[in-house]
Amino acid sequence: MTNDHAAIIASMLNKKMSQIGPVDVSPNIHPRVSIVMGVYNEAPHIGRALDSLLIQTFDDYDLIVVDDGSDDDTPAILDRYQKQDARIQVIRQANLGLTMALINGCDASRGEYIARHDANDWSDSRRLAEQVAILDSCPDVGFVSCATQYVGPNDELMELITRGNSPLETTRKLLDEREGPPAHGSVMFRRSLYEAVGGYRPEFYFSQDSDLWMRMAERMLIAYSSFTLYFWRRDPRGISGQMGVSQHKFGSWGQECRAARREGRSEEPILDAARKFANDLRDQRMNARSSWGSAKMAYLIGSTLARRGDPRARKYFWQAIRSNPLYWRAWLRVVISRTTE
Repeated sequence: MTNDHAAIIASMLNKKMSQIGPVDVSPNIHPRVSIVMGVYNEAPHIGRALDSLLIQTFDDYDLIVVDDGSDDDTPAILDRYQKQDARIQVIRQANLGLTMALINGCDASRGEYIARHDANDWSDSRRLAEQVAILDSCPDVGFVSCATQYVGPNDELMELITRGNSPLETTRKLLDEREGPPAHGSVMFRRSLYEAVGGYRPEFYFSQDSDLWMRMAERMLIAYSSFTLYFWRRDPRGISGQMGVSQHKFGSWGQECRAARREGRSEEPILDAARKFANDLRDQRMNARSSWGSAKMAYLIGSTLARRGDPRARKYFWQAIRSNPLYWRAWLRVVISRTTE
């Protein structure tokens, strides 16, 4: 993979979509796959995410997009896409957070398999076909992910995250070592398994994915495609940047729930604590955002780019400083980058 790979994919995607007019596709009552996407104020990126799904080589799917109370241009963009392709269904809800959006989206799904996708990421055109093939051929596998290319806010190439090719070993690592899918949106799972384990739990305002993956892995195996089929965007303005501390807290509660199930204890005291914190976050969503978390994410992006010799790294060190002027590590990297120019 070259440094221009992401740009080439974007160019190909834009060329293909420019050749596609309104698509008169009657929605299948029982599609093989339902794609579920939650979106909140993603006007700059939602178009690419949807375009990457509309050019999939596997087309027996419906696409359920839950708009979580967006107040930018996202609703208008979704309206245009819904008119273009009848397989797209848009559900609108108040700003309740991603977990409730996913619960509502999965409840509306009709597919044998459910594929997740995030609104600021994009998929390779082969993704659905590859993941369906794995689930069709491996009855013991309940959910699949794939190699995932991390990119920066402006499509800068960062890490390529891969996993092993033994479902037994990758399932053990998920349960025992917390090594799960590289990105939430990279996963496809059997709807029957999702329903059997109780689906996404509203108590997990964040880390709803890791909580679900662990409950799934206790019943069935996880497998990974070795192909790079998903592109996950790191952004200081995203959840991992601005809400990282809260995200970590929910992740810890998910691990405690896993331990309680293993030891035969009730999960209810843990879920009750998570439920109360989730309610607080819903009431004070904007106030909970962290400039420190944004600074750490910007620094992480800059450090990764610096290791790749990408001169754009310096811009992210300055962004970290603007988010938190006391972040001395970022100041140090700015000084170092200046001396090496």
